[in-house]
Amino acid sequence: MELELRHLRVVCRLADTGSVSKAAAALGVSQPSLTAQLHRIEEAVGGSLFERGSTGVVPTPLGKHVLSRSRAMLADMDELIGSSRRYTSGSGTLRLGSSRTVMFGAWLSRLERALSDREIATQVDSSSAVLTELLAADVLDIAMIGRAEDAYAPPCPPGIREQLMVYPEPFGIALPADHHLAGIDEVKLADLADDVWICPPAGKEDGELAYLREVCEDAGFTPQFRYGNLDTTEIEQLIGAGRGICLCAPTVRELPRTIVKPLTGQPLSWRRTLRWRVDKVSQETVNAVHRTFIDTYRETIAENAAARAWWTTHPDAHPTVIEPPV
Repeated sequence: MELELRHLRVVCRLADTGSVSKAAAALGVSQPSLTAQLHRIEEAVGGSLFERGSTGVVPTPLGKHVLSRSRAMLADMDELIGSSRRYTSGSGTLRLGSSRTVMFGAWLSRLERALSDREIATQVDSSSAVLTELLAADVLDIAMIGRAEDAYAPPCPPGIREQLMVYPEPFGIALPADHHLAGIDEVKLADLADDVWICPPAGKEDGELAYLREVCEDAGFTPQFRYGNLDTTEIEQLIGAGRGICLCAPTVRELPRTIVKPLTGQPLSWRRTLRWRVDKVSQETVNAVHRTFIDTYRETIAENAAARAWWTTHPDAHPTVIEPPV
């Protein structure tokens, strides 16, 4: 068997996940199929690439050598494909997806000015899993997603790359204005054990609820979820009516009869990333999308979060914004 780029991606995915089962799930194949493919790759290179044990797989010395060369070759190929797009699709329609965010309109306006030679078609969804599927299905070219930690987030499919823009983005908590904790400086997660939690906007489950549930259980309670299949406006109305509480990003605007507080110790955080198809979008375009997003993000923070009395005294609640690569 001759090695192909897809085989190198298999080796890298195994090393990144440390597990045959996790790598199989990320690649969208069965575990027996991936194991058989690994055996064929090892036969082609002439030795074992991974040591297998009860805790997963670890690269052998040969595996480390193959990994090093594979990562370099894949990076070169991705760069070749991406840079070539500027000659073939630089002025075509850019199909942009986005998680729901209060700053979407302002961001889109800024992006249209930055990419004035491109038409931008947009699609918004609450679920990072749905947006990732749309990228994989070639319905979108690039998407801004808000996602949980790697263990809960939908993995990147083959041919999709990811670039971090904001991390960590600590979650705050949105409470009814008459909540018994509304008057304190910051809220301990454990003190919310008896509250009703309002589910995120309706959409395909993408790890957010599982992440929240595990962190709450680490704090000593299982959250009570209620009021599913809601949109953002309905969630805001329920909080204001005193019917429940909800996690919120620091970009959240002021809402009627609602107060936003930081969580002690910042036990929950989010990340904002770009995911894109390397066969459709150049790194230059990715960086333009990245730059316009973080510029809009900083403006939104200044308008919303910075106006809250506790903001300046809680620097641990501030997100970390990451510049695009040079």
